[in-house]
Amino acid sequence: MPKDGDSVQAPAEPSSLDLLNSVSVKVPAFWPDSAEAWFVQVEAQFALKGVTASSTKFYYCVSAFNQETANQVLDLIKNPPSLDPYEALKSRLLRLFALDDYQRYEAISNLPLSGDMKPSKLMSNMLALLPLGHKPCFFLRGAFLKRLPADVRAHLLRDDFSDPIALALKADEIYQSRVSSSTVYMVSGAPEDVVNAVRSSPTNRSRRSATPHSSSRDNRSSSPSLCYYHRSWGTKAKKCRAPCSWSGN
Repeated sequence: MPKDGDSVQAPAEPSSLDLLNSVSVKVPAFWPDSAEAWFVQVEAQFALKGVTASSTKFYYCVSAFNQETANQVLDLIKNPPSLDPYEALKSRLLRLFALDDYQRYEAISNLPLSGDMKPSKLMSNMLALLPLGHKPCFFLRGAFLKRLPADVRAHLLRDDFSDPIALALKADEIYQSRVSSSTVYMVSGAPEDVVNAVRSSPTNRSRRSATPHSSSRDNRSSSPSLCYYHRSWGTKAKKCRAPCSWSGN
């Protein structure tokens, strides 16, 4: 508690320039699952609009909180520090919502490459989980390569990892060509139902029916003057029905 005669410094009032520029600042709602990325977004807005006063940044951030987030930093909201309130608020929120090192490790280790996700999207998700200022290392490289199909991974094992995005984009190309090759194989493989449909087409049926089955019929079916019995059985016919041009009649 301040003693009698002590002066209490209030948060610095925003300058007229800050007030003018802050009219067009667009601060998104707070992202509890990605607090670090949220502050990067917010600070980009402040830089674009020329907002420099810590108190202006502080109140803009507070305006983006929902009830749950505001309750967790209510003491700072009610009594903001007189010196650098924005930095104090940012530090508190990062401690509350940012992942610790083990949580980052678990998240990176369990990120999936699923559905139609490209390898570059997987790499971006992994990089977003790294602590600020942390450079990609062999662990990230291994975690990324492990999730790729074996034939894609084989092309990247000896590639340089100094630029993770470049490696991921190369993985995209290999991955896409692999998918395209699989599609071509499926079409050229002529599935059984397609083959059956072709075989049963009217054109093929007519061709098969036009092919003579045996020479033993002696073209009897092509002679319209024979009766049914001689047309069907020839010399073995035991009956005859007029009119019939069979020579033995």
